[in-house]
Amino acid sequence: MAAELLFARYAPKNLEPKNSIGAKWPRLLDRLNLRPVVEGRRTAIKMHLGGGSGFTTIHPFFARGLVAKVREAGAKSVFVADSPSAVAHAAERGYTAETLGCPLVSISGATDGYFQTRPIVPPFKTLTEIQVGGEIAAAEALVDFSHVKGHGACGFGGASKNLSMGCVTQRTRGALHQLEGGLAWDREKCSHCKVCQENCPNGAIRFNEQGEISIFYHDCKFCGHCALICPEQALTMEGGRYRDFQRGMALATQTILSGFDPANVVFINVLTSITILCDCWGMTTPNLVPDIGILAGRDIVAIEQATLDLIRTEDLIPGSLPPAYALGAAGHLFERIHRKDPYAVIEFLAETGLGQRAYTLAEVD
Repeated sequence: MAAELLFARYAPKNLEPKNSIGAKWPRLLDRLNLRPVVEGRRTAIKMHLGGGSGFTTIHPFFARGLVAKVREAGAKSVFVADSPSAVAHAAERGYTAETLGCPLVSISGATDGYFQTRPIVPPFKTLTEIQVGGEIAAAEALVDFSHVKGHGACGFGGASKNLSMGCVTQRTRGALHQLEGGLAWDREKCSHCKVCQENCPNGAIRFNEQGEISIFYHDCKFCGHCALICPEQALTMEGGRYRDFQRGMALATQTILSGFDPANVVFINVLTSITILCDCWGMTTPNLVPDIGILAGRDIVAIEQATLDLIRTEDLIPGSLPPAYALGAAGHLFERIHRKDPYAVIEFLAETGLGQRAYTLAEVD
């Protein structure tokens, strides 16, 4: 039997305020029936709060509305969680305890040292364990509240990436990215502009006195930012094993969700401000497609499948791609941009038994 998903369409059928996405949002949450999920339980709302000069994360209006509905459904307590650095700078994007109506909590403490180690069973290549943020591990119910966008390493980011990369320590994020391969530097192409060094989110890149690049792999998380931003294409990811990265994300997602009763988890994907790169880039770029709406349900595989199905190449907004990008010949819009099949992670999620790809959409009027 196909999984049922709720869908609130962004575009209103007319200009009556009751038909706007802001008015549909509480009606969608009412139909989601949060009470059996959160009642009497310490509930984590996992979001990606963004960073840098980026601002196209989930609007605080929607987060505040979700917090209110979780409280109304009888949660023992509720908090919004993300990585230590994102929480530290959340107010820059309007996320505060006052605007959200609940505390903002680092998943792993202020220094990323509060975590629970869980094994990957069976191990996958170099991925043998993950460090799950202690606040996520201690929660009794989970709302996976995800902003959907493109991603250079895995095609796209949605519900699975919000958990697998957002509920773990920096060390684990590095281990997951390392599944893709290493970094190669072409001395002849390098102009020593140091754009890679200046934009490395972890300060892992340096140039020595001889002009040779040095990468401190203890801090490098293999995110690929340096390779994508290099104007001379002097840095490349070796191996190109993006499917290994996607499988690693699926296994990490499974391991994180294993700490919850499935009845106490819901998934919400927000398909607005869909940009070419992940919010972790710390910048905002033009929307690729018009805002689509919000999906919600209890099957992570189905919601990821429906998310990608709703993002169509024919809706690409002219002029939204950066100058260096050109569409490939075939595949999903994200595959034509990033040359990586975004559906692969859904294939791997289904293999773990987390859900099914078949779904029906029940539209919220």
